[in-house]
Amino acid sequence: MTPLRARFLGMGGLVLVCLGLLGLAAWHLVALERQMRISATENMIWIFGQTQAEALHLALALSDGADPAAVGTRFDLLLSRLGLLDQGPQRRFLQAAGVFDALSGWTATLLDNDPAAGGDRHALANDVTRLIATLRGSASLAMSHEWQEQAAHLDRLGHLHRLALMAVLVAAMAGLGLALILIDRERRLMRARLDRIEAERLAHALDRERELSENHRQFADLIAHQLRTPLAVIDSAMHRLTRQGTTASAALIAEKAAVSREAVARLVSLSDTALMMSRLERDAIQPRLRGHDLHELAQTCVETLARSRPADAARITVIPPETPVTAGCDLSLTSEILSNLIGNALSYAPPESRVEVAVGADHGQAWCRISDRGPGMSAADLARAFDRFRRGAGQGSVPGSGLGLTLARHLARLQGGEVTLAPRAGGGLTATLTLPRAAP
Repeated sequence: MTPLRARFLGMGGLVLVCLGLLGLAAWHLVALERQMRISATENMIWIFGQTQAEALHLALALSDGADPAAVGTRFDLLLSRLGLLDQGPQRRFLQAAGVFDALSGWTATLLDNDPAAGGDRHALANDVTRLIATLRGSASLAMSHEWQEQAAHLDRLGHLHRLALMAVLVAAMAGLGLALILIDRERRLMRARLDRIEAERLAHALDRERELSENHRQFADLIAHQLRTPLAVIDSAMHRLTRQGTTASAALIAEKAAVSREAVARLVSLSDTALMMSRLERDAIQPRLRGHDLHELAQTCVETLARSRPADAARITVIPPETPVTAGCDLSLTSEILSNLIGNALSYAPPESRVEVAVGADHGQAWCRISDRGPGMSAADLARAFDRFRRGAGQGSVPGSGLGLTLARHLARLQGGEVTLAPRAGGGLTATLTLPRAAP
């Protein structure tokens, strides 16, 4: 799931939660409004009903000639109900309804004919009859006033209800708008990020194209320069052998043939190196790793070089390891690396100096070190020694393509190994090939 979709789903869930809370709040408000409508008049209606009922019971007791105890009980109950009408909330309500004055003096009037104090029962009966009529009229007025008050309260509640709904709807719309803004912003950021990635990819491709173009230009210049010398040697040899008016001796023919073969060998080596680099760039080289004795490999490479460069054969010393060293490598690719490194040592070191080839193993790695006693390389040249077409300072006169070390490192890494260069103690340079060690 993309970050944009995840954020969109999160915003959608938040909006749904807000809508759910809105529905719940609306349901509670409606339920509260209905409850207020149902119980709006229960309080005052109950008080007036109880007072009227007690007044009627007292009137009946007085008219039926009930015993004084029953009349006293009904009289006390009527006074208690009238007392409720004269207390805090009920008193304020009756005052607001305009009926308090009509009811306020009845307690004192009734007490003037208190049955317990021997009051006149006939006068008390008349007072109770008039009280009943007063209560009936006051109850109607109080009920009307209470309905008006409750209607006003309900109107205000409905108004607040609508305001709350509107506020919640506006908040929900604002949240939805904010979600849309965030989604649009995220879409813009994603588009900008993709554009930046695409721009970086194009810039990288352009840099790669420029690098390849520069490599091709340098390679063309190098090939043109390196081809000229061997071709000139071959041309000179052929011209000497075919000069008119002279007969070439066998010794001259052999000499010129050897020179020509050496020039042809240089051309073949140059073309092989270029072909190998081209295959590397196309990922067309797949190493076949097997266990090989690294000392035997190095010895074979030295013998091969000795046949093509017999004058240099005596300069090479191969130092065998104390125990056999088996490396997991490709036979052909490793031979190419070792031939390259040993050939470089022979080419760049003075003709009288020796080149040592040592084989060993440590820390699970097999290694082969080629050490010469040549001029070595500066720190700046060592840092860029493996760059394509890079040659050390002052080495322009030595035949070479500038691709040998680059090719050697690439081939070593294809096999899980590495090629490194380091100054040799006492002068010169040490090239080290490391490869994974394998079982014999």
